[in-house]
Amino acid sequence: MAGARNSLNFNEQPSNATMHHFFSSPFYNFELTRILGTTAAGGCDVAEFLEAVGEIKKHDAESWYRAWWKQASRASQVATDASRQGLAPLAKAAYLRAANYYRAAPYMLPALDRRVLKCGELSAENFEKATEFMEGRVLNMTFHFGNIDIPGRLFLPPEAKRLRNEQKTPLLINCGGADSTMEELYFVFGTLGPELGYAVLNFDGPGQGLTLKRDGEPMRPDYEKVLSCVLDGIWALAKERPDANLDLDRVCVAGISMGGYIALRTAAAEPSRVAACISADPLYDMWELAMTRLPGWYVRMWLSGWISDGFFDWSCNSHMSLDFPTKWEFTTTMHVMGQRKPADVVREFRRYSLRWRPDDDFKDKDVDEERGGATILSQVRCPVLVTGASQAIYQLPDASTQRIMDELVHVPLEKKEIWIPETVGEGALTGKVGAWNSLATKTFAFLDKQLGINRPSR
Repeated sequence: MAGARNSLNFNEQPSNATMHHFFSSPFYNFELTRILGTTAAGGCDVAEFLEAVGEIKKHDAESWYRAWWKQASRASQVATDASRQGLAPLAKAAYLRAANYYRAAPYMLPALDRRVLKCGELSAENFEKATEFMEGRVLNMTFHFGNIDIPGRLFLPPEAKRLRNEQKTPLLINCGGADSTMEELYFVFGTLGPELGYAVLNFDGPGQGLTLKRDGEPMRPDYEKVLSCVLDGIWALAKERPDANLDLDRVCVAGISMGGYIALRTAAAEPSRVAACISADPLYDMWELAMTRLPGWYVRMWLSGWISDGFFDWSCNSHMSLDFPTKWEFTTTMHVMGQRKPADVVREFRRYSLRWRPDDDFKDKDVDEERGGATILSQVRCPVLVTGASQAIYQLPDASTQRIMDELVHVPLEKKEIWIPETVGEGALTGKVGAWNSLATKTFAFLDKQLGINRPSR
């Protein structure tokens, strides 16, 4: 639509948003919905959630931390007591909630606050305890990427849930985003996937989870290289552990938001090993997105040298001092991307794109004449489900989802689908927050169809 904005921000509600608000802050509402949305998968209890919300003050990081730390500590103790009493299902449930609350507790704190790492470790510790009570096997894995050891967990379907007719087990690799952890990713596909006969792999790569918080490894734009090492590890596991029953002809990648960007780049880079791709609410070009959030005249003066990096940093820091969501966005992104100053991180955005760049390793590319560049999406050959968020905070579908769909020129029409839900309950918020069951339904229905998995109807 002419003149329409293609992005919003954490201080604006989409004009068509219709949902209950816990705070007048869209930022806090979004993050609270993110936590509450894990309830169906075991990551939250409604009463615990409401108690925490009652103790949180708007844009007060300390009250947010205290409220979720309290719930995490209590849930962890409940889990320990239940375990000692032999109440395995209740122990698992409480450990899962503790893991999610520990993830949430330091979310608003400065990235280098010592409590961030402590909570990250406690989240992983409690989740690890929960895996001891899971029905299917959970294999802890380590993938080697250069000098980095990437932790991962492979969730295998229980014996009774394996696909029939002696079929091997398809695998869905869930790529995390810019602020996710592999513990949180469990609540997206990790619960339902194994129930449907899929194995699901979650991992924390550079810029994610403990690989960032403990090891200090930042995000990188060419994440397909990380995924290549992950795929190498899966291929090695299948050879070493035939009892895992993995089907290497049906290995799929998925991701939400930044993870959707990663999934698409991986599908382009690994056409012989990726059988299908799920890209949920992905970004197309981070620089273009940032330009919708900054005054054009200001950016042009900065890029031309009329405004120095020092002044750019000063103006951003001044704005951050007055606006908590802006401060959180900038400081979190700087930490994730390994940059120390606003000017540096905004300049770094140019490297995150589905356009072809000279430093990309993709040998083949199709020129996008209309936009005056080249795209790597033409390298994708596997089936793709790409979704958009009609009530997105960051980027609306016309600037990303539809554009990606149009550039998947070598994926046949019958092998690509687009899904843009209109209501919050269906998945209209960024990242399908609050509606991960809807995303899982679309995902596994699409994968079943494209992988030739037939299930008896009931």
